[in-house]
Amino acid sequence: MEVFNKLYTSVTQTVSQLSSVLPGNPVTREYDITGHIASAGRGCMWKIYSGTKKSTGQEAAIFLLEKRLFERYSKEDREEIFEIARRGVTQITKIRHPQVLTVQHPLEESRESFAFATEPVYASLANVLGDTTNLPAPVISELGSYSLYETEIKYGLLQLIEGIQFIHNETKLVHRNISPHSVVLNSHGIWKIFGFDYCVSSENANRYDYNPNQNVLAIPSLEYTAPECALENGYSARADYYALGVLIGAIYAKKCNPFKTFGRDYTAFKKQAQELRSGKCPNLMNVPQGIRSHVEKLLTASPERRPDLVQISKVPYFDDIGVKSLSYLDTLFQRDNQDKAKFYKGLPQIIKMLPARINLHRILQCLVKEFIHPTMIPFVLPNVLLIAENCTKAEYEKHIFPHLKSIMSLQDPVQILLIFMQNMELLLKLTSANDVKLYVLPMVYKALESNSTQVQELCLAVLPSFANLIDYPSMKNSLLPRIKHLCAKSAVASVRVNCLLCVGQLLPQLDKWLVLDDILMFLPTVAPREPAVIMAIVGIYKVAANHEMLGIPKEFAANKVLPFLWPLSIENGLTLQQYNVIMAFVSELSQKVQSEHTRKLEQLNTGATDSNPLQYDILAPSKSADNGNSEDHQIGITTKEFVDKAKIEKPATSRPLTLSEMKPMENSVPKISAPVSTTPSMNTAFQLQPTQPSPFVPPPSTFQPMPMWQPQRPVAVPQYNPVGASFNGNPSMDQFQALLPATTSSSSHHHLSNSNIQTKTPLLQPMNNSRSSATATSQGSNILTKEDILEFLK
Repeated sequence: MEVFNKLYTSVTQTVSQLSSVLPGNPVTREYDITGHIASAGRGCMWKIYSGTKKSTGQEAAIFLLEKRLFERYSKEDREEIFEIARRGVTQITKIRHPQVLTVQHPLEESRESFAFATEPVYASLANVLGDTTNLPAPVISELGSYSLYETEIKYGLLQLIEGIQFIHNETKLVHRNISPHSVVLNSHGIWKIFGFDYCVSSENANRYDYNPNQNVLAIPSLEYTAPECALENGYSARADYYALGVLIGAIYAKKCNPFKTFGRDYTAFKKQAQELRSGKCPNLMNVPQGIRSHVEKLLTASPERRPDLVQISKVPYFDDIGVKSLSYLDTLFQRDNQDKAKFYKGLPQIIKMLPARINLHRILQCLVKEFIHPTMIPFVLPNVLLIAENCTKAEYEKHIFPHLKSIMSLQDPVQILLIFMQNMELLLKLTSANDVKLYVLPMVYKALESNSTQVQELCLAVLPSFANLIDYPSMKNSLLPRIKHLCAKSAVASVRVNCLLCVGQLLPQLDKWLVLDDILMFLPTVAPREPAVIMAIVGIYKVAANHEMLGIPKEFAANKVLPFLWPLSIENGLTLQQYNVIMAFVSELSQKVQSEHTRKLEQLNTGATDSNPLQYDILAPSKSADNGNSEDHQIGITTKEFVDKAKIEKPATSRPLTLSEMKPMENSVPKISAPVSTTPSMNTAFQLQPTQPSPFVPPPSTFQPMPMWQPQRPVAVPQYNPVGASFNGNPSMDQFQALLPATTSSSSHHHLSNSNIQTKTPLLQPMNNSRSSATATSQGSNILTKEDILEFLK
């Protein structure tokens, strides 16, 4: 947000500044002015602003002359200066030539200023050489560090020579103001002639009369005035030759006044003219040896001895490969396509030799003009991309990409897409993420749909390098469906392999469920299956299985992947090494499925064991204060003991015990406490005993916890009294034998006790009313031993 605030403040200040100097000026109605960039003209009195035309958006430069700067002069001087300015702008507006500054909007005058618009301008040559008059403060850093390359100087001088010849021969004018202040560099670095304020016709004899009282701005600069003006009071077209010689000296001396500064000192100027007539030449040590002698001839006092400009242009000093290339580019519109194609093929070698600024501002502007001819784009595009390699990102976005995006949508000729695919890494490095989505991705989609196998393979090879710039919806809905369609429909094995390799490299950019549902489910449909295709499929499975953010679930692996890989491993054409790779992955995946499922089962069993402890007392004995003499003692046994002791041998017999066999056990078998039946009895001498619980069988493997064992509640059964039988209070033993079970095993024996049957009677016994309570008490209550309970349960 701070950046936008600064930008807003800068624009607001510029608009406010211009509003104070351009109120009511018609130029402001036609152009939007953005910033102060340079100055030009005699004494750099013209301020230059950058701007755009409101109706078309075309870039322009707005020249502004503020009248308030001349308030210190008299009214007559001001009017003279203003008239000279009007005449100069009017004259340049009439001239149309590549080396003359092009005027887009004629001069407009208001009460405060003069203004007109021209083609975009970078700066004047005076600004480049260090004159900062009327420049914004602080000076633009780019302008402050600007230095001219040798190729720029050579080609710039040739441009000036061509422009001066046109002025002399076609317009029949003498410029009389050739100097760094009247040479302007446009936005492409082309040198343009400006400052026709003092031009006169060359057809009439011209006389030079110096008026010492005249304002300094009303006459040409004495530093660039030919000596014949002082010696002979006249001048001709060759006076501009002398000014050109001084300009060459200024360029290499890197200052606007290379020799002497006269100002209004006409006497000093006349003295120098006389020295030149005597053969004394100014110091030209900074001028290169190849052109120094020709500059000396240009600076002679005699106009007739000065060489013609045509001769100067043919000096070997200008035989430079860069100069010739720039000259050829300026005349390309006159060449046929065959000559152009031949030149463009050799241009890369020249581009590598030239400075980046020349390539960007001079060569590039000629190349992009060919983009309107699709048949020439394959010859021009490699050179444009080569220039982009040496550009900064800002230069690329400003000067190159606006031209490239206009041809990214072209599919014919196919070489255009091929060249873009070959240089995709460069495009991604310099193009912003937003432009990649808007222009580069649609071009990639078209490349995938191209009929050229080479274009398709190049596109698939470069796609993973910028996958991170593709948003998820575009990846899922646009890119992957096109790759899958190409893989399924292509008859070329190399294309299918590259499709699969591309998908494998894109997997880290996808989420797990998209990979499982969309990618892995697609692989079994790929056919035919050459060895290279099979290995690419296995590679995708391996990446999906081993990537930390993806992974293949064991259910999917067991149901989908492994059943597909087994028949895939025995496809014809596989080598032993390829087979071993596939089987190694199958084994690895199988082991993962096995280990995961085993771990799951172990976790389930561990959870069940945690909720049911493996070892504890099933029947915990309750110790009372009477040290085991209480009748309420319970049975105690551990799980391990129960399991170990349960393995006793089964008794050999399973017949029912007789009463005589049961009697000896009365004193050894403890009684099991059971509640007394509350059922009303028919005879108080007899009481039917409760039935025993069903035998307990422990689980086969994992012992589950059991509740404390309790005897079943007694079942009310009427006392035995056969019909017709009479009771005398003591039934015979044969009557009890009939009540026992038909079969009796060792696990279901009922033991009789001599205890008082009125407290606990585990089995049916006769009631003996004659027995005393003291006898029952003397016998006590016993607890079953472990062997007895094991025998009982078994």
